[in-house]
Amino acid sequence: MLSPSEMTGVSKSSANSSLMNSNYNSDIPSTVISESSPNSYRSASPITHYNTNNNRKNEIVDRFERLKLENGKNKSQSVPLLSKYHTNGNDVAIEETDDENCIRYAKNIADLNSAKETLRKLSSASNDHSLKTSKSHVEFTNTAYDVRMLNKDISNTKINLEVEKVIIIVKKNEVSLIILLRELVEWLLTNYPQMTIYVQDTFENSQQFAGKEICTDSECTLAKIGYWDQKFIDEHDLFFDLCITLGGDGTVLFASTMFQKHVPPILSFSLGSLGFLTNFDFEQFKQRLPLILNQKVKTNLRMRLECKVYRRHSTKKDLVTGKKICYVECITEQHVLNEVTIDRGPSPFISMLELYGDGSLMTVAQADGLIIATPTGSTAYSLSAGGSLVYPSVNCIAVTPICPHTLSFRPIVLPDSMKLKVKVPLKSRSTAWVAFDGKNRVELTKGDYITICASPYIFPTVESSPTEFIDGINRTMNWNIRERQKSFTHILSRKNREKMATEVHSSESSEEEYIEEKRLHSLIHERPLDSNDGSSSEDSEEEEEHCCKELINNAKSS
Repeated sequence: MLSPSEMTGVSKSSANSSLMNSNYNSDIPSTVISESSPNSYRSASPITHYNTNNNRKNEIVDRFERLKLENGKNKSQSVPLLSKYHTNGNDVAIEETDDENCIRYAKNIADLNSAKETLRKLSSASNDHSLKTSKSHVEFTNTAYDVRMLNKDISNTKINLEVEKVIIIVKKNEVSLIILLRELVEWLLTNYPQMTIYVQDTFENSQQFAGKEICTDSECTLAKIGYWDQKFIDEHDLFFDLCITLGGDGTVLFASTMFQKHVPPILSFSLGSLGFLTNFDFEQFKQRLPLILNQKVKTNLRMRLECKVYRRHSTKKDLVTGKKICYVECITEQHVLNEVTIDRGPSPFISMLELYGDGSLMTVAQADGLIIATPTGSTAYSLSAGGSLVYPSVNCIAVTPICPHTLSFRPIVLPDSMKLKVKVPLKSRSTAWVAFDGKNRVELTKGDYITICASPYIFPTVESSPTEFIDGINRTMNWNIRERQKSFTHILSRKNREKMATEVHSSESSEEEYIEEKRLHSLIHERPLDSNDGSSSEDSEEEEEHCCKELINNAKSS
């Protein structure tokens, strides 16, 4: 089974976004295939790589076997063995851990190499007749299953945050937030003097923020507080180690807009009234930050959408061939976290939009518009328009119509491997407008279109708890909260209440006992029996029954 944080994209149609999501070092191997070249590999983990050849790889395998033999001779001694084997073309990086994980990681290495070989075969399937055999198809299906298991391992991976450069994003027009920002910056510089804190450039000469005074109070140099703007972020890709937001979901969306390429882990503190993305309480930042900075944390690798708007130019006649040619130009590219919305804008006419999936026409939408949302955006505009809730770790694209002209046009969830195109047909009575996370609106004239697909740049958010999504919808939406059915025991007499309590307790106890007994009985039958013990089948059944009863009694007593 494969288990990397960023593994080879084995099934390119189903695993691009989920397998190319992690930019951080984890407990499992990481390799990724670039979209630009199927045979080129790029590393996404901030670790040291050593340029190697086949001799170097053989040395690693020999070292692994030698350590495994030494470990077999002396079980009491802990031998450091191979923990991480990051392959990047001919690059290899090694880290060490305890011997108990050695076999599992060795299997991951073998499965990784097998998956890479299968991918090479699949990428050249049109020229390779050997893939037409049934054995090749079995390899293909097994690889697809490994990809699903890989996605599960990715979602459970924890990482170490080695933080030196921190960017803080906060609303700049509220004085109360500036004071809270000042408190956070001063605390970080006092307790973590190795850090450099970057705030927005508008605070450089702010009297409320007073950066020089903070440096004096925390006994650090002025260089420990830096200032950023959009140009600085665009020119310094992979520069920041952590991003802290103070505000609500809008502040998190602003961070997504700022980082249009690689995004550092987002730690969002809630200062708003309603937040699905802000799961950390700012009042507890002094208790939560040391845990996050000093321990391994889990991040939600939230999918984003890559949106490109194409402008149709007027038709021109080719002087050589005599054919009419229409040129299109990509005028903007955006990576959105919530949704891209195509609506009728100020036009009084209903919009007509052609929706294509992988080049095939799916439907012609006659509605106020379409919402193309991510799983993260399923709790935003899409939910208000009647779309479904989608768990953040599910990689998919949700299409939700806005007030459709036909009641049969229901929301639909599409795979993240599909490339969508929304086009304004030439027969449309009006233009359309497209908005990216509610901002940067662009008009689509007749013949213009927008392409939407899974973005290679994911949006990682630090997880506050394993149940933060369910807790969030319970807190903000009162999801499926209702009064329980009444038992009417308050109207019964004392004698009937006691009888009812006895009957209910007896029924629940017998049901729990039955479930426990069935579970233990199945576990006993799963144990292999020694065929050389000479015992009969009747003795084995009596022994199993006695063991089962003994286990049940122990469970009841505990």
